[in-house]
Amino acid sequence: MKAEEKKVVWWAVVSLGMFLVMNWLMVLPVMKLHATIKLSEAFQVTYIAIAFYAATLILAILKVKVSYYLLAAVVAIYTVGFVGMANVMMTNSSANVIIRVLMVAIATVGITVNLYWFMLAYRMRVVLQKGHREKQAEKLKDLKK
Repeated sequence: MKAEEKKVVWWAVVSLGMFLVMNWLMVLPVMKLHATIKLSEAFQVTYIAIAFYAATLILAILKVKVSYYLLAAVVAIYTVGFVGMANVMMTNSSANVIIRVLMVAIATVGITVNLYWFMLAYRMRVVLQKGHREKQAEKLKDLKK
């Protein structure tokens, strides 16, 4: 696995971690949500997030070509999740303003991590395509000889 791929995988794991932290913070009574989140719902969201990220990361490690596109879809979905959590904290919580702002800040960090992931994935794609083109050029040179 190339260094670029390792970075993309690492930041996907960080993205998952950020989402799970935010998910479990939303369960705490101190959040004073108007519609409280049940513990069973938090577990379901956790299992689904881990399954989505794990499946796509395993495909990436196995070098399945479509894996990074699937991972990009997963990261995009959970970016929307961060936006939703921030919205819930601002509109459906009677918690202290400091707690709400802190939660929005955590969601913003999560969104930033995901945007950084997309930048890394794009850079990785450029590097991998360049390497692929160079290999094809080498093959063409060898065929012409």
